[in-house]
Amino acid sequence: MTAMALEGVRVLDMTHVQSGPSATQLLAWLGADVVKLEAPGGDITRRQLRDLPDVDSLYFTMLNCNKRSITLNTKTERGKEILTELIRRSDVLVENFGPGAVDRMGFTWERIRQINPRIVYASIKGFGAGPYVDFKAYEVVAQAMGGSMATTGDADGPPMATGAQIGDSGTGIHAVAGILAALLQRERTGRGQRVNVAMQHAVLYLCRVKLRDQQRLAHGPLAEYPNEDFGDEVPALGQRVRGWSAGVGGQVCAGRPERLRVCDRPAGRLEADQRVDRPAGAGGGS
Repeated sequence: MTAMALEGVRVLDMTHVQSGPSATQLLAWLGADVVKLEAPGGDITRRQLRDLPDVDSLYFTMLNCNKRSITLNTKTERGKEILTELIRRSDVLVENFGPGAVDRMGFTWERIRQINPRIVYASIKGFGAGPYVDFKAYEVVAQAMGGSMATTGDADGPPMATGAQIGDSGTGIHAVAGILAALLQRERTGRGQRVNVAMQHAVLYLCRVKLRDQQRLAHGPLAEYPNEDFGDEVPALGQRVRGWSAGVGGQVCAGRPERLRVCDRPAGRLEADQRVDRPAGAGGGS
């Protein structure tokens, strides 16, 4: 059988909740040996959102399957000795503690690379360098600060978070890209490096095209729609800022979520009885 891409790569997983575990899980799926380091009481998500008593929650298992787990008290001298040895034997270290937490354990980047010059040390934080660097974040905070909540929902409604976990798992994917690039570069240099990923930056990257749409639509509807191909229907989102059109109202055709019927009314939420049952020209209308 062909070896998996990351076979032989050991990952020391000091992550919890979702953004970090989603990254290390991807590395495990690619063949890495992921050793998850948990506090003596176990990862907090083992007990969160349980649907069955006295078992690990689905929230924990769906993000941490295909890993090995150990518990370790890093506040004790013996715990610090074991952590030092784990770092020495690992290719990658991933953590998503609050800002400065690992440094306060006594494991700064300077010390970590002294222990193991080849290690790739990846950190996931809420924010990058700047005024918010010491702030924590979670999914909705990342979506709000990254701009995606301004691109979701009705034009005349409040900001809305998307159900897709772009702040947590989206950041985890970005972290994996950085880790893989660092491992590849290590093949040429023989040295590990630091990888820093901010949740705010990841969200901004994922919604940057929609923010571009908002900037463009602020100058008026797109001249490309309607046209000879679409008539009085345009592709959904073709003229929209957030949930509805800029400057014109829109009605989503039932059964055809990819189509939007343009109508002469201010942008905003339409009442249910005003919605179109079928595309224009198909025997019905608004």
